[in-house]
Amino acid sequence: ERNKKDHDSVTCLHPAVWVHSAKLRVDGITKYLDHSSFAFDHAFDENTSTEEIYSVSTMPLIDFVCAGGGGRATVFAYGQTGSGKTYTMGGIQTMVAEDLFLLLGDASKGNNPGGG
Repeated sequence: ERNKKDHDSVTCLHPAVWVHSAKLRVDGITKYLDHSSFAFDHAFDENTSTEEIYSVSTMPLIDFVCAGGGGRATVFAYGQTGSGKTYTMGGIQTMVAEDLFLLLGDASKGNNPGGG
């Protein structure tokens, strides 16, 4: 994008995401940018590590699910094709499995940090 002197079409400034759309005025010649913002619980940019995404979005759900109250949780990734959702979710799944087995191991020893 930078080599072609293009601009990002999306900017993430937690907790908002700004979408920049290049448009033409009615005259069909004059160009302008339209900006739309969307608010989320949390927004991540391309520099955010999988570990940080996990600690903010998923780790808090582990205790909730294991607390003994029948809690269930879903983690949903949304983004442009090729933006790394599958890669990131694969890392998150690995961290969930590690934390669940750690928590279950502690629970079997009588040290249940999940409160169950």
